[in-house]
Amino acid sequence: MQSESSAIALPPPFKISAVVKDIDKTTEFLSLSVGLGPWGIFEFSPQKDELMVGEPFKLKVAWANVGGPLVYELHQPLEGRSVWSQFLETKGEGLHLLAYSVPSTWEEIVTKLQAQGATMLAGGTYEGKRWCYLETRPGGIRIELTEGTS
Repeated sequence: MQSESSAIALPPPFKISAVVKDIDKTTEFLSLSVGLGPWGIFEFSPQKDELMVGEPFKLKVAWANVGGPLVYELHQPLEGRSVWSQFLETKGEGLHLLAYSVPSTWEEIVTKLQAQGATMLAGGTYEGKRWCYLETRPGGIRIELTEGTS
């Protein structure tokens, strides 16, 4: 168990992200079953060097506000290899990550998490902010850290 002195204090998450096979069916189910929505849906196809996840890819992305600043985000891989297509292949549909916006101590937090066993899956700079996906060990829980405030 981690001692309190080495614990990293993160703010509440600003995003919950899941990977799905069919965004349209998933958003319809979540709207009808639990009233989540309205949904914004778009296709995302960044250049290879924007996200540093390998080769060019295309995603369908949907998001809905859950309450306050919290957003529920869905990703459906459409083309190419990405962290989302790899997740779907290895783990199937489901919760992909919890996202946190961290202040100027971003680099310090990333370094501490890696020292405690977290593995960097992807990272880079997007729209002027540093970000990364880390997978924690034990537990295999993925977190996204974005530099700045949400």
